[in-house]
Amino acid sequence: MNNEIFNKLQELLAMATGHSAAEILPATQLEDGLGVNMEEDFPRLMAVVNHEFDIELEMDIVLDELEEAGDTVEQLAKLIEEEVERG
Repeated sequence: MNNEIFNKLQELLAMATGHSAAEILPATQLEDGLGVNMEEDFPRLMAVVNHEFDIELEMDIVLDELEEAGDTVEQLAKLIEEEVERG
């Protein structure tokens, strides 16, 4: 996992959820750990992620991937990293 991407995501999640960045670890679950409502909050979060990383992650694909692999910060960071690498 790319530390630069994780650190930036950590800061974005801290701002969005009110948690401190230190509380947001790779294994932290978005919904259960950070209280991100996947139906209401997550679309707004994805808009910020796409803007900040200058990528175009699609909501449906991200939600499917997170559901399959567990909705962890690490999994979201990996999806962002893959999209950043694709350009």
